[in-house]
Amino acid sequence: MELKLTRETLRFERLVNRGEEQVTIEGEATLPGSMRDAVTVLSVQAQTHLSDAQAGNGEAGVRGRVCFQVLYTQGDLTRVRALETSCDFTHTMPLSGVTPAMRIFASAAVQETEGIAGSGRMTLRALLGVQTEAFETIERELVTRAEDADGADDLQTRTQTVAFCAGEALGENRTLVREEFDLPAKLEVGDVLSATASATASELSGGNGRIGVSGTIEVRALHRPKEPGNPMVATVHELPFDLTIDTPQLADGAQPQAEAEVIDVMADSVESDKSRTLRVEAEVRVRLSQCRQRQTELLEDLYSLSGPVLEPVTETLDVHTSEENADVRESTRLQVAMPKDMPPIGTVLASFVQPTITAVTPSGRRLDAEGVMGVTIIYLPVDSDIPVSMRTREPFVMTFPVEAGEDVRVQAYPIETTTGPTTSDRAELRCVLGLRARQHGVRRIQGVTDVIERPQERQERGFVLVWPAAGETRWDTARRLRVAQSELRPAGKSALLAFRR
Repeated sequence: MELKLTRETLRFERLVNRGEEQVTIEGEATLPGSMRDAVTVLSVQAQTHLSDAQAGNGEAGVRGRVCFQVLYTQGDLTRVRALETSCDFTHTMPLSGVTPAMRIFASAAVQETEGIAGSGRMTLRALLGVQTEAFETIERELVTRAEDADGADDLQTRTQTVAFCAGEALGENRTLVREEFDLPAKLEVGDVLSATASATASELSGGNGRIGVSGTIEVRALHRPKEPGNPMVATVHELPFDLTIDTPQLADGAQPQAEAEVIDVMADSVESDKSRTLRVEAEVRVRLSQCRQRQTELLEDLYSLSGPVLEPVTETLDVHTSEENADVRESTRLQVAMPKDMPPIGTVLASFVQPTITAVTPSGRRLDAEGVMGVTIIYLPVDSDIPVSMRTREPFVMTFPVEAGEDVRVQAYPIETTTGPTTSDRAELRCVLGLRARQHGVRRIQGVTDVIERPQERQERGFVLVWPAAGETRWDTARRLRVAQSELRPAGKSALLAFRR
């Protein structure tokens, strides 16, 4: 038998390593007013934005920015003030097996914040959960097909269909969106204290060389009450955005993906006779990427019914086969008991949450998540007009509408929180959380790189009765006996009968 092998050089990615760390980022801001004024920090919230991720020798480096929003009182303890500041950061985390040529994907989420005031300055701290993944692009020459050049029917082959996926960035762009909104007089709101925003890309248009992206920016503004002692008012507003991104040639069959985030937002309001006008300015950044996927038939195993014994030479490869992203939201309720040393609740002014996911369990088309919720409640005690804040951490369990596997990586972020007192020492929170889920399909395959021919071993001919070992497939049994699978006949009690020619 003359064996003919067809080979092909394949280019694909493999997942080299994954890393996850908690990183502490510190910032500082100068407080207005006298350094002798008493300062009480009521709440510290933050968002983080990563601008770059690079691979090094045995490490991955990320660069980004943390934006802080602080509510506090100074001097006049009945008046809530707001402060916003940001700080840039870089962080390097060890990641074994990584080299500078590899592609790094990184994401980060704020898990905890705190602020300390003293000597006319505010020291801020944010605890980030940073996740990184390193991918290597490799090339391998593998056997895709084996044939008997003599045209005989002695050669038995088994193939496998493998999907190869390689991710790459296509480009990014930014746009500035401005809009005005009427705030009805019945809201009874004053100046804007702070604003946060998130963006979602909903539609991609165009083709090679230029892709248009459109979506929605959701702005959440926190307003000071018009009358002291009333709750702060949170309003939500939507702004559409459109931009175009210049891209290289798209791969055949590739589906580009857009990731949008608001990297800066400003909000202010102006009062008129019957209402207030809210002016919003948001800068959104959109990044485009694609996962080039290709399906290929590869030789998995082979043997001959006669002549030399064929032994495939294989190499174990962990192949990156797919890439899926999801961004979903879900709501939950929490019952929070006040610590014994806190004054009883009179009026809840505002509340904030900071979720941290500690474990996830896939459940069909849903994902069960467990975590810890950092809760901050700002309120007026009974018979007092001086606001105080209570901070606690509460366990929570939620189910998100997303289908995922065991290796899914997730990060949660807050969207909206409303709170009401149920009793003087207990409050109920209703919060809406967003969940970003990212999953890579990784398949371990045995790729055939060559085939070795060994001398034929002597074997008895005629009928053979065998009992396959546990876990042995029909292919394994037929290969061991050097017969075609069609020659195997059931013989009762798990036995198989074959005729060896």
